[in-house]
Amino acid sequence: MKLKNRVSLITGASSGIGEGIAKKFLEEGAFVVGCGIENKSSIIHPNYLYMQGDITNLSSIEEIVKLTKEKFGKLDSVVNSAGATFIGNLEETSTELFKKQFDINVIGTFNVCKAAIAELKENKGTIVNIASDLGIKPIPDRIAYCASKAAVIMLTKSIAIEYAPLVRANCILPGLVETPMIKDRFDNSENPQKLREEMANLYVLKRMGTLDDMSNAAVFLTSEDSSFITGSELAVCGGSQI
Repeated sequence: MKLKNRVSLITGASSGIGEGIAKKFLEEGAFVVGCGIENKSSIIHPNYLYMQGDITNLSSIEEIVKLTKEKFGKLDSVVNSAGATFIGNLEETSTELFKKQFDINVIGTFNVCKAAIAELKENKGTIVNIASDLGIKPIPDRIAYCASKAAVIMLTKSIAIEYAPLVRANCILPGLVETPMIKDRFDNSENPQKLREEMANLYVLKRMGTLDDMSNAAVFLTSEDSSFITGSELAVCGGSQI
């Protein structure tokens, strides 16, 4: 088990990528505190604790970090998976919506890292931030999302250089991941198979990402297997960067 006895805080753990990462960390022997906006999580495990929290509110996250230490005695790692995707171009996107995108994706990530950094320094811990391939290679109609994920990448690098060698900070750049939400989108389309093929063909490897792809990457960047890696972007996106 690569994460045996590590204590990890994972945001966005009530659904999608965050939930997949939480499950994988538990399989790898970690104690996991999940955090999300929903009032409950579907994960049931003796080493799992779920707490509702608002990542855009620093005091809310500080309380979760405090309770994590009280429950498990320490905090070794953080995975920031909570996020949102807003659609729209420059003309369609209001200033308020643009700001809201940054509040969730950037300020939220900043708050979690800020609340956890003292514990992570003490335990020579790790940070894994879920950014996006669109933070490097943008597409139309995602002006707020692409800019916010680019900011997450630079935030990760800044933390890495400021807190080395005590804390390692890296980010994952997912492509489109077949989460339950994406599967519902396919199922509700006029031609699910055609839409699925169109999405898969966006990538060199001719498929979308899976929750296992993302959770395996998060385990790698949290474990000692990546002990000489910090400030890096791991592109788990089927070759979309080529």
